[in-house]
Amino acid sequence: MTIKFKTYNGKPIEDVGSYIRKFIKDNDNNVDVLVGCDSHGKGRKTKYCTSIVLYVRGNGGHVIFTEEITPIEKNIQVKIINETWKAISVAEYLKEINLDCVNYIDIDVNPDPKYGSNLAFKQAVGMVEGMGYNFRYKHGGAMINHTADHLARN
Repeated sequence: MTIKFKTYNGKPIEDVGSYIRKFIKDNDNNVDVLVGCDSHGKGRKTKYCTSIVLYVRGNGGHVIFTEEITPIEKNIQVKIINETWKAISVAEYLKEINLDCVNYIDIDVNPDPKYGSNLAFKQAVGMVEGMGYNFRYKHGGAMINHTADHLARN
C-alpha cells in the first residue's frame, strides 16, 4: 500500500519515509510524530484529511497530509470511526515503511456526553489503544485536530 502525502502548501512528497526521517534527523531527534484525521461534509461528499504533524518540541510543527473524498457520511458515529481508522491506517503505514515513530494518535472526540462526538468516544479510544498507540482527544492537547479540521474544510 502506498499513501500519497503532500506538504501543507500542497507540494507532493515523493517518499514520505525519507521525508520524515530527514526531518527528524535535521531536528536532532527532538520531534514528536502526531497523527490525526478530521472530516467535513459538503454537498454529497465527505472530505477526510489525515495529517501528520512533525512537532519540534518547543518550536512548532510541520504538517504533511493526505486526503480522501467519499460519498457523504451523515452518521456522526460512523464518521468518527472512519476518521479514527484513517489515522490508525497512516500510523500502521509508517510502521510498514520502518518508521515506528508515532507518539500519539489524536482523535476528534469529546469525553463530555453533551457533545455528539461522545457517542463514539469509547469505540475510538478502544480502537487506538487496541492497536497499541497512545491517544489524545479534544481539549486534551490534541493540536492535530485543529490542523486536520482546517485542511478538511478548505
